Amino acid sequence: MIVRSLVFALFVALLAPAVFALQVEPLAWTPGAGSAQPAVTPLPEGGFLLNWQQREGEEARLRVARFDAGVDVPELRADLAHGRDWFLNWADFPSLAVLDNGDWIGFTLRRSARSPGATDIHLQRSTDGGGSWSAPVRVDAREPAGQRGFAALLADGGDRALLVWLDAGAVPEHSAQHRHGHDHHGHGSAMRLRAAVFGRDGQPREVAELDADTCSCCPTDLVRHRGEVLAVYRDHAEGIRDIAQVRRDRDGRWQAPQPIHADGWRLPGCPVNGPAAAVNGDRLAVAWSTMAHGPMQVKLMLDPAPGTGVAVPLLLDAGTAVLGRVDVAPWGEDGFLVGWVGGEGGDAVLRLAQIDAGGRITARRDVVRLPPGRQIGQPRLATSGAVALLAWTEPRSDGTRVRLARIQSREQVQSSIRPSR
Repeated sequence: MIVRSLVFALFVALLAPAVFALQVEPLAWTPGAGSAQPAVTPLPEGGFLLNWQQREGEEARLRVARFDAGVDVPELRADLAHGRDWFLNWADFPSLAVLDNGDWIGFTLRRSARSPGATDIHLQRSTDGGGSWSAPVRVDAREPAGQRGFAALLADGGDRALLVWLDAGAVPEHSAQHRHGHDHHGHGSAMRLRAAVFGRDGQPREVAELDADTCSCCPTDLVRHRGEVLAVYRDHAEGIRDIAQVRRDRDGRWQAPQPIHADGWRLPGCPVNGPAAAVNGDRLAVAWSTMAHGPMQVKLMLDPAPGTGVAVPLLLDAGTAVLGRVDVAPWGEDGFLVGWVGGEGGDAVLRLAQIDAGGRITARRDVVRLPPGRQIGQPRLATSGAVALLAWTEPRSDGTRVRLARIQSREQVQSSIRPSR
């Protein structure tokens, strides 16, 4: 254990010259007390969408704001939804997607009226840039009540939105399973990964079961990669909770699950720590956390460039105080920006690393120290051009509140202020 710690300390020390290559600018604006569970979505035309959940007494609201480039205070849009039956959870949070036809789509998680303990996913859509939102549509309207959540959204051409989610509802008799699992969640069936496509009519199409036995409460992610779709999630194959992927090929067929990397993490319960994926040009990056070999490790895998051989995961952080909770976004020329929750001196530390196209860490930055625990939630990261927006939940004595920071590389900042000749 001591040798591992010394090796990792030396690894961090070697990066010290690049530690200031990322400029982090905290923003003063916040949605205020009661705000939590943010998510950030890049806009195709530049800028970002920010959504978050806000408690107001017994009611909750899903609020949406638009950040244009260089603006410190966002433009608030119409609330996507509000209600008193919501399932509010630090790890399972709503997000948005901007579709190829310009529609915005988002979801909320609600306690089901159909069965105690059941949760439903409701989709809503805006066709006017967030000025108004459609009535909610339950994604599982044709099926029995069950526990559903940890969803991810992706634009899928035209008005189509692809949704993947974890589902512990009743298993349909006609479902094709890639592998047979067992009940490790205390429910009538194992947790499964499912997918469906939704158009403007709100009806599910191309419903598919992608994996019949997954980890029960880890976030999922979706990306487009080289003309295909890639879903990443934490698996439960033979009791091993490693990260897996399922690809939908160019012909629309989902392939069998494959491991991202064989960590071999055997754990009796769910770690509540899902993966994140991003694409930059033709390069794919997947970030995740694991405790397969001692204290928590944060890893990043870049798919190998053509002709370079087998990919090897990059170690970003390790230690007994590291919490994981990763996110990743494209950054620069074929590189990536990774965010996660580390730890130091009894505090949680929100960290960033800049990765170049060759898979090397070229900059690291500690953004903020926070009290450890669930209230800090899952920090979210997105990039738009040469700027990134980082969102997290800050616990305070008067309640939680969402906080934001704008990120640029030092090279980008110097280029923007260099006088013309």
